This record gives sequence, structure tokens and C-alpha cells, in this order.
Amino acid sequence: MSVKIKRKNGSVTVLLNPSEKGAKAAEELRNNVALTNDMHIKFDDYGKPKKLTNEQRAYRSGYLAAQKDSANCWKAKKNKR
Repeated sequence: MSVKIKRKNGSVTVLLNPSEKGAKAAEELRNNVALTNDMHIKFDDYGKPKKLTNEQRAYRSGYLAAQKDSANCWKAKKNKR
């Protein structure tokens, strides 16, 4: 469950747990659009949705791959017991 933190200056920051971060990355890759942690579309200076660059897409797909590898490792260890 995400946590909203209100700072002294009045700004609100949303923190995501790893599964929510993975879901956000998957959604961004699916739609090729950058999202905030509140799952709202980010816009550029001209009011158009921000597209992901190739580097951003690679980072997000790598994050999802690492999550999948970690899950597979956990499952393999669990089956050995």
C-alpha cells in the first residue's frame, strides 16, 4: 500500500512498495507514457503526455525482470524445504 507523506513545506510525496512500483513500471511500458506515483499521466511543457525514452523503457523492463528473477529464486528455495 502506498504511503503519502506531507513535508514541512506542504508538498506531498507518495512512496510505493516494490509490488506497486512494478505495477507502475508495467503500466508505463504498456502505454509508453510516464506516470506519477499517484498513477496520473505526466505532461511536458506543451501539455502533451511525456513519452518514455529508450533508456527509460530499458530501466523499467530491467526492474520487472529483476522482480521476476527474485520471485523465481524465492519459489525455488521454498520448494527445496
